[in-house]
Amino acid sequence: MRHTILRLSIWLIIGILLLGISAGDSAAQSSMTLVGYISILHGDPPANSNQPPQQFILLSDHNGMTLAQLDMDYAQALALLGREIRLTATVTGSGLPGTLTANLPALAVQTITPTGTNVALPAASGAYPWVNLLCKFKDVATVPTTDYNALFSATYPGVDHFWRQNSYNAVTLTGTTTDTMWRELPQPRSYYVPATGYANLDRLVTDCIAVSNASVNFALYKGINMMFNASLDCCAWGGSRWMTLDGLSKVWSVTWLPPWAQVYDYITHEMGHGFGLPHSSGPQVNPPSGLDIYISSWDVMSDSGGTCSVWDSFGCLPPGIIADHMTIAGWMPTNRRVTVPPGTGTTVTLERLRNPLSSVNPLMIKIPINGSSSHYYTVEARFRTSGQQDYDQNIPDTAVIIHDVLLGRGGWPGTNTGPALVVVDDPTAGSPGLVVNGEGARWKPGETFQDAAAGIKISVISQNASSFVVTVSNQVPGAPALTAPGSGATVTSAAPTFTWRAERYAAGYEIAVDTTSTFTSGAVITAQTTGTSYTAPVLAANRSYYWRVRTKIAGGSWSDWSTVSSFILNSPAAAAPLRTQLTTITPTLRWNLVNWAIGYKVEISRSASFSTVSDSQTVNGTNTLSLPTAPLANGLYYWRVCPQRANGTFGTCSSPDTFVINVP
Repeated sequence: MRHTILRLSIWLIIGILLLGISAGDSAAQSSMTLVGYISILHGDPPANSNQPPQQFILLSDHNGMTLAQLDMDYAQALALLGREIRLTATVTGSGLPGTLTANLPALAVQTITPTGTNVALPAASGAYPWVNLLCKFKDVATVPTTDYNALFSATYPGVDHFWRQNSYNAVTLTGTTTDTMWRELPQPRSYYVPATGYANLDRLVTDCIAVSNASVNFALYKGINMMFNASLDCCAWGGSRWMTLDGLSKVWSVTWLPPWAQVYDYITHEMGHGFGLPHSSGPQVNPPSGLDIYISSWDVMSDSGGTCSVWDSFGCLPPGIIADHMTIAGWMPTNRRVTVPPGTGTTVTLERLRNPLSSVNPLMIKIPINGSSSHYYTVEARFRTSGQQDYDQNIPDTAVIIHDVLLGRGGWPGTNTGPALVVVDDPTAGSPGLVVNGEGARWKPGETFQDAAAGIKISVISQNASSFVVTVSNQVPGAPALTAPGSGATVTSAAPTFTWRAERYAAGYEIAVDTTSTFTSGAVITAQTTGTSYTAPVLAANRSYYWRVRTKIAGGSWSDWSTVSSFILNSPAAAAPLRTQLTTITPTLRWNLVNWAIGYKVEISRSASFSTVSDSQTVNGTNTLSLPTAPLANGLYYWRVCPQRANGTFGTCSSPDTFVINVP
């Protein structure tokens, strides 16, 4: 009685608001607060029916009765599927005329918050038993003769076997049963299905469960397939619903299946919606809408029969599920996914998605677009395995398939395509169905997809027995552009500063300076820095120098070198002479002896602070050190000597002195 009073109160509030709207009173669109459960229902028409699909985001009460149609973000609805929520909304009118929600208020959601009650759609893992209810209309005598136990078999090609293979055995339909007989609904078909418009799914599920309840313990199941003996409306329907059955209150996966949908491909498609999976479609540029969304033969959640080149008495064997949907369902192992964040690149041996032979090769590549967590590419390997017990027998070909995934895309109102769209090389090469399944969508060895705007490149290198080798580059930084000193410039500073433009996602840079354009003089100055400038040590005057820079990439690899730039170093008019100019790259250093020292440590550095030591050597009982094994590049050096005690420790080091290597 409490739920009935609550529902009547809600309808009273909504009715008052609707009266205000019909009278033209905009003030009536004030906010209202409701508590209930979100569900998404997908209505899918038969192939070649010339009817559009349907999709509704609904709010239900604690008894499972539908209260309203919600206008809200599709991605948010998916995330809150089956959760109890509290929302504020305004009434914008009634549901779309002639649709499932025609007699329901339409609410524009303003805020939405999950409550503490978590009764969300159960995770699709482990045993996930469904019960198949057989419900016939009071005025329709003929019933299907389908062998549902065989159709749902755990051996190939049964529905249970399909979900086992496509989830890598993460989910089974163990415990699934079919009611023992057809149960007659209390009303004729016209009570549930009006002459125009759409079936009343509330009435159908309420009465079908009621007539089956005496013989079915619903507490044993997670999903409910309702088989009817006549068409419902445009569609077969799939989704989820909060209900209390046999003392158990929770979210159930639910399908409504007319006779034409009681076959392999349609059942698995609607059960996919029951698992929380959306549609997919394509192409990624100017995607289709309305009648044309069910065109991708790569996914049971699009063209559910695929190419239908393999079929049996239960209809077309469905193709498998795309990688992104496997991730949504939680079936893609985390250790078999590779994410390529911006600034990185990698080469992957990508194992086939269905029946993988390797237990270690990645099964999926995810490439965030501009670092987004909601917009990304996925890459998967699909093998058309004719003659095997494999559900990819009905895909168009063996190839690498790329999807452009944008969370929230393809919901209501909108195209209903789902977030994932097949990427093709030329979306204008024909009809959407032709290009999505044709050669333009089949990325094979020697072919490269490039998103120049996002800086992403996906290249298929080769094909193996059960895999493809794929190289991915996601905004990998290139060689920087050099800015100063400009090519051919004359520089007067003996310690010039070099600058270059920053590369996005660079992990650092390396600069090389030499007196030859081939950087082979043996006196090359090299240094690494995280910035975009570098000040060189003192260089010898009156000669030409060449310099170049390359970018360090995350992971430790390097870009190509930049173009080579040159400059001439001349002494300025007021320049002071440099001390101790040496014309050898292996100088001999000398110092006075200390009578107690048993040896000396000689340190050489580019910096007066000796923060980085270029060379450090220890000699015994002598005051001379030659450097034949450590040739030095041209420039200014600092050096000091530290005397060594008999116990091995060192005394006070000398003050630094300098010398300049100036080899032509």
